[in-house]
Amino acid sequence: MNKLSSLAADGCYRVYKLRDADRDIQEPNAALQSLHRQLHRYLARVEVPDYLHSAVKGRSYLSNARAHIGDGHLLKIDIAKFYQSVPQYKVMHFFRDVMRCASDVAGLLANLICHRGVLATGSAVSPIISYYTYKSLFDDLAAVATGHGLVMTCYVDDITMSGPGASRAILHEARSIIFKAGLRPHKDRSFTGNSAKIVTGVVVGRNGIALPFSRWQKIRQAIREITACEDDKKKLQLYPKLVSRLYEAAQVDPQCRSRAEFYHSQWRKLNRQSQIPQVKIIAGKQAA
Repeated sequence: MNKLSSLAADGCYRVYKLRDADRDIQEPNAALQSLHRQLHRYLARVEVPDYLHSAVKGRSYLSNARAHIGDGHLLKIDIAKFYQSVPQYKVMHFFRDVMRCASDVAGLLANLICHRGVLATGSAVSPIISYYTYKSLFDDLAAVATGHGLVMTCYVDDITMSGPGASRAILHEARSIIFKAGLRPHKDRSFTGNSAKIVTGVVVGRNGIALPFSRWQKIRQAIREITACEDDKKKLQLYPKLVSRLYEAAQVDPQCRSRAEFYHSQWRKLNRQSQIPQVKIIAGKQAA
């Protein structure tokens, strides 16, 4: 127990700010993160409601968006600072009251998962734990959606409802439920059937999903940077981000796959070429 408890010390987390966002990340070190992943694997075996798309095998932000394809109206609402709003005592209550762990085991697990009294933002187990600690809240929101004939999905703290009956009145009802749970809703929006809708970073339309303009901009900017770059070493640093963006975009727009494969081959080719002179130089020095 003492050895496990020591894993939860402050020194076992790397705390840093996320680039381009005013948000702290608490990332467990390798040993603690390994334990968090194991806990996630155990909890992921439990069947969850259809509305949950985060931390579930076979579901993702894309399946979350696809659930809302169609002509209906759409409602969106987030929970402000969700992980930071999950206190350690609620995590302990989940393990003790729901998972039926002994009190000391539940306390130890909560201590291992949390950082300074709240859920760690960079942990592999945080998405599924945050859901379970507030499962009753999400079930209540799902009941409201079902009662009005709407489809509801949840992706971590991103709640979306869609259907012909989606209205501002339902959005207000959802806000009230979140407030009653002791959390703070924000970024709530309603969309009409004809307006462009962004759900978990993807454009949702009448017949499918598409990449938002902001993601196309980042891809084009990355291509321009590589095209303008004359330093091979710098290019080798730029290629991975572009290739990664294109492969991810291909999950939404299949036409991006051919671009991803092209730039991936260019990256590999440049990598091989850049290593040739290095080998010759080393050989020359050794020969000398």
